[in-house]
Amino acid sequence: MAASSPDLTASVSAPLPAALLRYLAALLLFGVGAVHLYEYFADHYRVIPVIGNLFLANFAGSVALGLALAAPLGSLRLVRSLPLVGRAPHAFVALGGIGFLLGTIIGLIISEQATLFGFHEYGYRATVWLALGLESAAVVVLAGFLALEGRRARTP
Repeated sequence: MAASSPDLTASVSAPLPAALLRYLAALLLFGVGAVHLYEYFADHYRVIPVIGNLFLANFAGSVALGLALAAPLGSLRLVRSLPLVGRAPHAFVALGGIGFLLGTIIGLIISEQATLFGFHEYGYRATVWLALGLESAAVVVLAGFLALEGRRARTP
């Protein structure tokens, strides 16, 4: 009985760090969405053609990705039935989240250095720094989650 105890502990504790990173990433994505929604209304980005819609889309995308990370996707029969995605659905959401967040960061950099859809961002205000911090942290956390998921998938 004592010999099987370490095996049980290893199998139970192994996914815990990945789950914590997954939920932390979901919270960070909710924060990214909240900052973009705030800027949409408080900073009047809603009146800027194209950019206003992109800020609203960023809010919706951040919330959707956060909810997908927090949801028990592996327990959904439809998701499990998908050939490749069903084996690691949160990993695919994490990859999509990283791409989404990097696109957001790149969009900010472009709008700061040049124009993006005719819009030029001037200076880094507190909300811009907050958005950059949340987006960067979310990318790092999602990358960590993917690393743990990849290691777990390789172990028999």
